[in-house]
Amino acid sequence: MKKYIPIYIICILLSSLLTGCWNRKEINTLAIVQAFGIDRTDDDQVNISAQILKPSQSSGDSENGGQGVWVVSSTGETVFDAIRNASFKTDRKLFFPHNKVIIIGEDTAKTGITPLVDFLRRDHEVDKLSYVFIAKGTAKDILIGEHEQEKIPGKAIEGLSKTSIIASHLPKRELKDLLSSLGSKTGSAVVPGIEIQKKNENGASKEVVVLDNTAIFKKDKIIGWFDHTETRGLLWVLGEIKSGIIVVKSPEEEAKNVSLEIIRTSTQLKPQITDGKLSITVEIEEEGNLAEQFSEMNLTRPDTFAELERRQIAAIEEEINVAITKAQAWNVDIFKFGEEFHQKYPQEWPDLKKNWEEEFPKIKVNLEVIAHLSRVGLSTTPVKIEESEKIEGGR
Repeated sequence: MKKYIPIYIICILLSSLLTGCWNRKEINTLAIVQAFGIDRTDDDQVNISAQILKPSQSSGDSENGGQGVWVVSSTGETVFDAIRNASFKTDRKLFFPHNKVIIIGEDTAKTGITPLVDFLRRDHEVDKLSYVFIAKGTAKDILIGEHEQEKIPGKAIEGLSKTSIIASHLPKRELKDLLSSLGSKTGSAVVPGIEIQKKNENGASKEVVVLDNTAIFKKDKIIGWFDHTETRGLLWVLGEIKSGIIVVKSPEEEAKNVSLEIIRTSTQLKPQITDGKLSITVEIEEEGNLAEQFSEMNLTRPDTFAELERRQIAAIEEEINVAITKAQAWNVDIFKFGEEFHQKYPQEWPDLKKNWEEEFPKIKVNLEVIAHLSRVGLSTTPVKIEESEKIEGGR
């Protein structure tokens, strides 16, 4: 038995080092933040708004429209100061690990957001995978808005960000993406917009939260917005197109529309320096389906199918060109062209980086787009043609 004594002694010594749950947090002492907003006041103070979960009401109706949340706002000299000042309005400490939505007001974003996101970058509780939005208006207005499918609006906004990739009209941006863009010497950030829209239903007016357009930054200040077409042109270049619909005119009936579904895409950027002049070739390959037609003609013949592919290529090129033209006019490298030149020309890059604001607007962009239509769905002909064929066959 004596040979086992040292093991007992070791176990006793190790157990003395265990401190238990010294930093545990009881849930009934925490205000669990579901969405977080930042605005600046007229006197240059920071106003934060936190959408806090009401555990007792999150699974049922509450006194405020059935929502299981409460929005608390407070003001301070800095973001962290404003968060701590929220303790004067809530008896629970704001708790951020479950937060998935960060919203910054548009006017606030015009003044520069670097100091406002410093706390979000440093604090260990803040999830760097939180979705980021720019509010058309104030962030607080968004957080007190409604959503019909969710009792917790923050969850609805998170869901909107995930489903927006279906149309590929908006970028999906997380906090880590924003921080990376702000740290770039040449690139600029893009962030999806969010706003309150009024909806009339049964004679009553409601305000609902929707995603719309894309905020374009220069350094850390918003300088303007891209609409849906311009945004998709941007996403083509970035290789972020996952799905979507391209609408073109029917080759047989120019007044009728045809929907072409985007199935798969790939993008390659090939920078080139020739005689001191910069150019970049954007190679895009897209595979799609004939998803819908308003035309009554059979569009699956080889000649019409080829024409649909040409029209699809033209539509993609137009979306890209409007995005590039606007970005070069604003002198914002939202396409990460700088990173491509850095990788291919590391020796020339130090000089290019110094003069990137002069170089970027002059870059010649060449487009090489290939589009393939693979499928036509369950039917190769329009409904009316099938019906007429059945009638003739019945005779």
